[in-house]
Amino acid sequence: MRSPKLRWTALACVVGALSLLIAACGGGSSSSSNAADTGASGGGGGEPQTVSLQLDWTPNTNHTGFYVAKNKGYYEKAGVNLQILPYSEGSADTLVGAGKADCGISFQENIPLAVAAGSAEKSVMVIVQHQVNSLIVKKDSPYKSPKDLSGKQYGGFGIPYEVPMVNEMIKHDGGTGEVQDVILNTGAYEAVYHGQVDTSLAFRTWELIEAKERGIELREFPVTDYGVPDTYNVLLACNDGWLEQNPELAKKFIQATAEGYEFAIKDPKEAAKILIEENPGGFPNENLVYASAEMLAKEFYADEEGHFGCQTKERWTKFPQWEFEQGIIVGSDGKPVSSPLKPEEMYTSEFGPSWCEES
Repeated sequence: MRSPKLRWTALACVVGALSLLIAACGGGSSSSSNAADTGASGGGGGEPQTVSLQLDWTPNTNHTGFYVAKNKGYYEKAGVNLQILPYSEGSADTLVGAGKADCGISFQENIPLAVAAGSAEKSVMVIVQHQVNSLIVKKDSPYKSPKDLSGKQYGGFGIPYEVPMVNEMIKHDGGTGEVQDVILNTGAYEAVYHGQVDTSLAFRTWELIEAKERGIELREFPVTDYGVPDTYNVLLACNDGWLEQNPELAKKFIQATAEGYEFAIKDPKEAAKILIEENPGGFPNENLVYASAEMLAKEFYADEEGHFGCQTKERWTKFPQWEFEQGIIVGSDGKPVSSPLKPEEMYTSEFGPSWCEES
């Protein structure tokens, strides 16, 4: 299995490719599953309505709730036929924003960049409530905290926000920042392990578990411990036009999906088993899947009130404001935007899980 770490690679091309694909496709609204096409209402005895979902990479533990909802019949009960689209070279943001998929897996770090560049999409439900990345170094390295990494080599992925994020961590810790960015993509972690670069960003819910299993001793510095605002690290985004045309279908799809993740919170072991069974041959290291599912259930799926999927205006203000201050949000003309995006341009709670209350 190609691990969730490779979502960095998929994200790296989103802004540059986005404007080209939107222009080619007319920017538009997704029509792959609107009610006029299917002739069905869903959940009311008619034929189920299709919803297309673009994954950000190959199936992994971040996607567990979709496979649980499918396996447990939650979609069938809601009158939804979920069509999971395989990973493609275009990012999920690009394809959703251009109307080539109804919904897709995205990240709060990415949404401001995509929307400012012209993507017609909004976050509709949070999957991972908190930032899961940590800056990693070898445990036997001389780097005891982020400030020690000033001017050192960072193994990166070519994403606009990653180097500003790392530099912010270093400065917050008392260093000067200014890491040397060496774009390595999927080889970044092995480069750290073998001493070829000094540090990289890695997922606590995957790479750090995998490294421990391999006996690789690392020191980690969680991103949000060092001055960077927390993010909804993984989320579900849908095409604006599709939401407008299919509000009831959207609500049914999102509610059924949320119930799948609620199951994953309550029984991560069984949820991981379902994920593995639904993707035969996709997970050579099944122990890693179980361990990742357990960590996500305990620490990352639910908010402070114990609810899955909810999002707030406050959280949709802080991190996009930070990205704006870094000068990395650019418009379709390639120039930095003159003011931060408004939260309502990036997310909506209208279609979210029934237990969420806007705050």
